Amino acid sequence: MEQENIFYFVPNLIGYARVALALLSFYLLPCCPWPAVFCYLLSALLDAFDGHAARALNQSTRFGAMMDMLTDRCATMCLLVNLSLLYPTYTFLFQLSMCLDIASHWLHLHSSTITGSASHKSIDLSGNPVLRIYYTSKPVLFVMCAGNELFFCLLYVLHHISEPAAWLYWLLGLCGTICLLKSVISLIHLVTASQNMAALDAAERAAAAKRQ
Repeated sequence: MEQENIFYFVPNLIGYARVALALLSFYLLPCCPWPAVFCYLLSALLDAFDGHAARALNQSTRFGAMMDMLTDRCATMCLLVNLSLLYPTYTFLFQLSMCLDIASHWLHLHSSTITGSASHKSIDLSGNPVLRIYYTSKPVLFVMCAGNELFFCLLYVLHHISEPAAWLYWLLGLCGTICLLKSVISLIHLVTASQNMAALDAAERAAAAKRQ
């Protein structure tokens, strides 16, 4: 039987398109705000489609899950770098957001992989209740992720609009609240993943002590 080529799976092809759109968005950020935001949000929107394709076609892979997470993290990080240039007064907050986002997801993914999960979205139902709701409720996951990305995109767009409409500020406030909640969830991610890693270390040390 011919071996399957994981790199040509439909969800991974969608993932490559997400990467290309994100890179185009980064290139356009300094000069073309509206095309940049369009490419950025389209890349983020395709995140939902690659997951559906993976489940529908039975093409879920660890490579796809890793690329999915890295695309999300890198895209948000690059947008925050640009926001740091536009709003230098808030650079520390943007840096803090980047560190928390990357550290929490990386440690969570690492601990999930060690325990045998195929994806960082595979959650033990006996684990943290906040993370359980976050990952098992698709509406909650969508609202949190969309609100977080829209908040940063709105900050970018508002810098390029001379007289923003009042409703944009209301939307910014709503998305900012969601962004703050997502940061709290990222902190829970970090603490929970740290506890899981410590428990694995303790179990391995106990097993090694028994062998001696």
